[in-house]
Parts: sequence; structure tokens; C-alpha cells
Amino acid sequence: MKECHGNGIMRDAGRRTCAAGHRYGANKEHFYMEISLFGTLSGREVRRYTLCGEGIELSVLDYGAAVQSLVVDGVETVMNFDTPEDYRDRGGYVCLAVGRVANRIAGAEFSIGDKKYSLAKNEGENQLHGGFFGFSNRFYDAEEHDGTLRLSAILPDGEDGYPGNMRLNIDFSVSGRSVMIKYTATSDKDTVFAPTHHFYFNLNGAAGRAGTQPLAIYSDGYIPVDGELIPLGFVAPVAGGEYDFRAARTPKRGGGGIYDCCFVLRDAHAATLTGNKSGIKLDIYTDMPGLQLYTGAALSEKSEGETGNGAENETENGAPHRSGIALEPQYIPNAVNMPDFETPLLPAGETAEHYIKLSFSHDCK
Repeated sequence: MKECHGNGIMRDAGRRTCAAGHRYGANKEHFYMEISLFGTLSGREVRRYTLCGEGIELSVLDYGAAVQSLVVDGVETVMNFDTPEDYRDRGGYVCLAVGRVANRIAGAEFSIGDKKYSLAKNEGENQLHGGFFGFSNRFYDAEEHDGTLRLSAILPDGEDGYPGNMRLNIDFSVSGRSVMIKYTATSDKDTVFAPTHHFYFNLNGAAGRAGTQPLAIYSDGYIPVDGELIPLGFVAPVAGGEYDFRAARTPKRGGGGIYDCCFVLRDAHAATLTGNKSGIKLDIYTDMPGLQLYTGAALSEKSEGETGNGAENETENGAPHRSGIALEPQYIPNAVNMPDFETPLLPAGETAEHYIKLSFSHDCK
């Protein structure tokens, strides 16, 4: 068995393994990355890169910058698939990178100054998660960079309708009990940059349902939407209503409804999710102003003592929907068309950087 200590890279044709039960002392920092073959897609090899920390194994693909696995204290905490084709074909953006602009853009158009841009329409008359290619449907170059895994790509001018040749870097690192994802972009034209990762979390793993996890979102307001999930342009208070997650509770709605909405964050501490069966706690931090909550479908009840992560329950397009709660730090949806909200403008020649930090702890009660 390969232990996650020492500096360097280990390549292996088989599946990665981090030392079972291995822990680091509080003052020890190590970089270890293992590379393995995940499969092939359109005749190209898809590689999996695994980084290890204190009880953490993070595996990332060079297709879609997908977080293919995030094992914490032996528990798989994210939804995942076993083949590259699943990430491309099964929908749901399962743990994929999303951009240039996460979430929806009304009418698939926006303006920078006097110039209007028409975008690819991939959800009715609107655009969702950057269009048909975006960050999620592409290969990345991978390298070690200053103790991180760096995935990089160049998005051509005009792809999905966006202006500018964009150079994108997504850096993944594991330090102690935290995973850091940094997104950095530059462009040769004025453009927009509002990234995220479309995580689906179940901190209970196979021991319990995703819908039983208490969730706290540190927000006093949410963004109401219309029937096409396009924001109405104002912030509504959460106090006392079904969008009030200021105190932790399970994300279930009456009548079998779902949550698919964005919350306006107070500060960098976006949310806390707790595995009520595993005792694993996740705190999410970001420098972006919003957090999208998506439950995918009514989270079905499961009797006490039953196991399973819910992957047998599928949406129409085949993506498991009840085996994870989607929590996506991001800009406010359609902010590119709403002047009262912070706009993710990236001026030509400048550099923009955003981050998502996942910090894990364990309640040993």
C-alpha cells in the first residue's frame, strides 16, 4: 500500500490508494500526488490525480476538472461516476467545474458597454453553466505547480458566444483537513468570469441519505426566480420562511418540492453541512457573493437503519439526484444582466481569481 507522505509524484496504472488510517501531525505539510488512468474518451486518455491530506483523499480528473472522489476518514463524501462517458453524457454537471458563467443567463445574452453578446442556448432560450462546452466539457493540461495540482486550458474567443481568448487555471490543493480550489483567468478581450464546482455532497456516504444531513447557510436573503429559474432581480428575506437555513436543518420542502435557489452570503463562511450518521462536518468558504442550493428532486425518506447513498434513484437523464445535496459557491445568477448586483466582469489583460475552500472536521459524539 502506498502511503501519502514525502514530496513528489507517483504514477500508477491502477487505482490510487492513500494509507489507511494515516494522519499527519498538526505542524506537518506534505505534497503527494498519484496519477492513474481513469479511462478513455473520444480516443484520449483521461487521467485521475489523487492528493492526500489528514484523512483526506481528493481525486480529480483532467476531463471537466471533475472532483471524481473526495474521501474523508474513509467515507466517500461526493457523488461520482466510474467512467469518463458518464461525466460527459449523464447530465447534472456532477462535481464538474462550471463556467465561464455558472448558473443561468436570461435570454442567453449580455452586454459589456455598448457591445451585446449572444450566447449558445442550452436550456430553452437561456444559457446554463457556460453553454455546451464551458469549463465542464473539455480536457485540461495537468501539472504540479508550487505544491498544487494545476489544471489549465485556453477557451477560444467566441466559444459558446463569449468574447476573448481566456486562459484558465484551476488549482487544487489539500492542506491538513482542508481542500482549496482556486480559479484564475485572464482574457485578451473584456469578458465575464464567474466559476464554480457543481458539488453534490453526502457526508454520510453509504450509511445514510443525503436528505437527512443538517445544513446551515449563512445568509439573510435569497434570490426569487420565475418559472424558468431566472432571477426576478431582488433579494427576499429568508427570516421565518422555507428558505431560512440560518439555523441548521434538513433541506426538505413540503409536498415533495425541491430547492434550486441562490442565497446572498453575509461573508466568506458560506455554509455548514453535517453528516448525521458519519459525524463528518463540512464548512464551505468562498470569496464569491452567492451559494446555490440544489436538491435535484424531493429527497425521499428512508427508514432508520437502512443504508445506501441513493444512487438507484435517477432523474430522467440518468444522473443520480438523491445521493447528494448540491452546494455551489458562485456569483448571483444572471448578474451579468442585473446592474444592482456585483457583475463578474473581467477586463482585458487583467487577472481574476476566486476560491472555494472545503474544511472538514469530525464530531466524535
